[in-house]
Order: sequence, then structure tokens, then C-alpha cells
Amino acid sequence: MPKKIDYIFLLKVLIIEVLTTVVAMFVFAAALYFLEGGYQFSPLFATISLGLGCFLASLYAAGKVGKNGLLIGAIVGGATFIIVTLAGLMGSKEIFTLNTLFRLIILMLLSFIGGVIGVNKGQNQKYI
Repeated sequence: MPKKIDYIFLLKVLIIEVLTTVVAMFVFAAALYFLEGGYQFSPLFATISLGLGCFLASLYAAGKVGKNGLLIGAIVGGATFIIVTLAGLMGSKEIFTLNTLFRLIILMLLSFIGGVIGVNKGQNQKYI
């Protein structure tokens, strides 16, 4: 019999990721506004904001599950990348660009790191 899906847990992970991303975007937007920076850094800051959201969501999820940090990181980062890429395709005709590859690398790397740290924090010393 398959395990029951804990929708409350998935909702918490989603909320952590979205709130972290939104707060980071507001911080970067304020920094660009007050420092009068150009908009050429906006895609970089958006990717970093998404990466921070993936990092904290993976950290929380792997900490609660207590094992499979790399797998949890891959799921969180991959799902985020797919959603953001599909949303980006609605407003653009280009499917994949160098920025898309950069976003994939950043999101997956930060998600993996968050998953591994989440498994290894506290009393759960499982290493990976």
C-alpha cells in the first residue's frame, strides 16, 4: 500500500519557498531602487531570489523527512525550474537561452545544498 501524501507538509514547503522568494525580490528591488542600479541586473537577482527560496524549502523539507537530501533537493529545484520556465514561455518565443541554463544550474545547486544541510542539521547526522 503506497504511503499517504501529506498535503499540509507540501503546502508548508511551497509557502516557505514563495515567501522567501518574494522577500528576496523585494530586498533586491529596493537595493536597485535606492542605489539607482540599472535593470540589467534584474534577471540575476530574480534567479538568486528563486535560488534562496529553493534553498530554504529544501532545507525545511529534508530536515523534516530526515533522509534523501539530494533527492528532495532535486525535486524542489526541478519543480521550481519547470514552473518558472513554463511561466516564462508564456511571454517569450525563445525556449531555452543561456539564462535558462544558468537558472537551472543555480536552482539545482542551491536546492542540493539545502537538502544536504537539512538532512545533516540537528540530531539527524545522515550525511547525504
